Amino acid sequence: TRPFAEVSSVMCDAAVMRIEEVPERQSWIAELNAMQAATRLMLASLKEYKSYMPQHIVAEPVDKGAVDDESDEVSVMSIKSVEVEDELCDVSVNTTSPATEHVHRTRPAPRHAGDHSLTFLALRLTTRKVSLAVLNIVGFARLVRTQDEQDVLEMHGSLLLWLQAAANLGRGIIEWFSGDRFFVTFNASKITMLHRDAVGTLGCSFASHCQGVGLTPSAGLVSGDAKVGNMGCVTMRKFSCLSPLVPTVHALERHARNLQVGLLCDAALQRECRKTLVMRHAGQLRVKGAAGDATGAIGVVVVYQVLQPKGEGDGCTAEEWMYELDAADKGNAWREWDALVAAVVAGDWEAAVRLKPALGGTAGAKESVNSEGPLAAAIAAALEKREYVVPDYSLIF
Repeated sequence: TRPFAEVSSVMCDAAVMRIEEVPERQSWIAELNAMQAATRLMLASLKEYKSYMPQHIVAEPVDKGAVDDESDEVSVMSIKSVEVEDELCDVSVNTTSPATEHVHRTRPAPRHAGDHSLTFLALRLTTRKVSLAVLNIVGFARLVRTQDEQDVLEMHGSLLLWLQAAANLGRGIIEWFSGDRFFVTFNASKITMLHRDAVGTLGCSFASHCQGVGLTPSAGLVSGDAKVGNMGCVTMRKFSCLSPLVPTVHALERHARNLQVGLLCDAALQRECRKTLVMRHAGQLRVKGAAGDATGAIGVVVVYQVLQPKGEGDGCTAEEWMYELDAADKGNAWREWDALVAAVVAGDWEAAVRLKPALGGTAGAKESVNSEGPLAAAIAAALEKREYVVPDYSLIF
């Protein structure tokens, strides 16, 4: 009966993220029908965006009376949203006679600002256990210069679609991408119970997919504590993840590219995923804020190369892990390699010389996995010089 008033009401609801129900009504007026269709499309998109927000941020209201230093901008924004909504929901019908002038309001006025605050945009941070991945396609920039641009764009688009689906399987979110570099979070903006296993699975899937289409992957994977939530100002806000893990995961990806080993993870992730992933020791690297040092001091990170998901013959199953002490190392084909790298890093040259045959290959290792390449060359050089130099990424990240 009042179709334009109904559309205005729905838009007011959308402005404060009351988007649980999408109206299905269609008008016989063509222009209004198109407006309703556009509104439904907008609400559907907003529902997807809202699902990315942490539940505590979505649920907590911002009260008009509770203004402090941290929530001042949010409260101001909330008050403005009420004023705007009141204006939008006033549909005035004026006639030539003042006596017949009246105002129709589509619904009662809000009781307080908390009812209509943009809670999903609240500036809040919370501490959470997260897992992060930085994924990169090595040499992708060269493809832009040597191949048809449209072919490269289609390749990138198909890869991004695949990555979105793969991340979604583990409830991960692609927080941003820049060209051929992707930043994926687990348990940051979306709750993920098994986030460590999920980030390891995504890393292995990404490497396998890239190799299957003729691309060279490199990736860094980490796990630990982070501050997550919305940051910004009244005009621009973004969900962010703040932690020493962020420069660490970028350094791991760069180190993986330099060593040509595909995937690298930190020791925290290695401890949690030994039962599901085949990994080998890859030495150390130096980075700012390592080991969760919030002061930004330069520290050392122990790193591991992620080779592949565990299958039969790669050690214990997940069920065995629950009942058997140190079962994750059972049948580890890289035990001697790990001992060699650990001895080199520790400067135990007597033990390192004794374990040197591990450089020539690892008995029982699968054919697709070997000890060749820059990593083995670096370990051999350190063994020969009796000096292990920790790669330093503190000036880069």
